[in-house]
Amino acid sequence: MAHTPGDRVEDFLRECTITGLDESDATPAADLYGMYIIWCEQAELEPVSTALFSRRVKASGIRPTRRRRENVYAGLLPTGPVPVQYILETDKPPSPNGLSLFGA
Repeated sequence: MAHTPGDRVEDFLRECTITGLDESDATPAADLYGMYIIWCEQAELEPVSTALFSRRVKASGIRPTRRRRENVYAGLLPTGPVPVQYILETDKPPSPNGLSLFGA
């Protein structure tokens, strides 16, 4: 059975995130999408738009919350090599919400 782009978002979440953590652990929504883009590039897949990505993340039961003027996914942290690659490629500074890329 062929995967749809939405299924790929769910594959990314399964492979590259840990969920069900304390609400103080959070990943900025923009960073999560950036990691998804890298994951797609590595897998030679075409990424979905930010809007479809957000809908698919919500459909998987993960809802964004607002913290200090930034949307974050509370209780979710990235894992594996993709977040490391994201940091290396973006030279990402700590997010303005006071959270590091890997939580508080």
